[in-house]
Amino acid sequence: MKPVYSVKMLERPDWDAVPVVELKHTGWLEACPIEAKAQVCCDGENLWVRMEAVEAPIRATLTGKLDAVCTDSCLEFFLAPWSEDARYFNFEFNPLGALYLGFGGERATRVRQVVKDAEKSFAPKPFFTAEGWGIEYRIPVSFLQVYDPGFHFGGEMHCNFYKCGDLTEVPHYLAWAPLSYATPDYHRRQDFGVLRFEE
Repeated sequence: MKPVYSVKMLERPDWDAVPVVELKHTGWLEACPIEAKAQVCCDGENLWVRMEAVEAPIRATLTGKLDAVCTDSCLEFFLAPWSEDARYFNFEFNPLGALYLGFGGERATRVRQVVKDAEKSFAPKPFFTAEGWGIEYRIPVSFLQVYDPGFHFGGEMHCNFYKCGDLTEVPHYLAWAPLSYATPDYHRRQDFGVLRFEE
């Protein structure tokens, strides 16, 4: 059975009032000291995402629009807005707020998305804590309407939350929804859990 995250509808993000999920599934490696958690809420116009990691040491080296930030310490949100559509977005952020954004179905057909003003669109806010780091950002309904003009937030969507770092000192692959493949691969739509929007 797929895990379900209930998305609260709020006028503005209030993270103290939003459910937290832990990224407990370690995928292809043994458990490690790195931990991660995620939260999501919606104000009708934006889907707000907050992810946080307990991680040391942190790797944060990349700042370019075309950089593969998954080689740094990285927090990722894969979102499939349409239930009957195989396509999904992968939002990947490192501790410097650098974004890698992809869109498509199977790995071979996915296309890198370079948003003209990503900082304005997604308003990423990376932060550091005593034990690690995190990121907050938004996904505007107007951004998703570029791909589907009639799109609105509601009903059910599918997603997974991930934590990784391909070149970090401590190898790790953490996920919210269980991973079913034998080798490292986050790009498996069938492994996503459910985002269920409150009425």
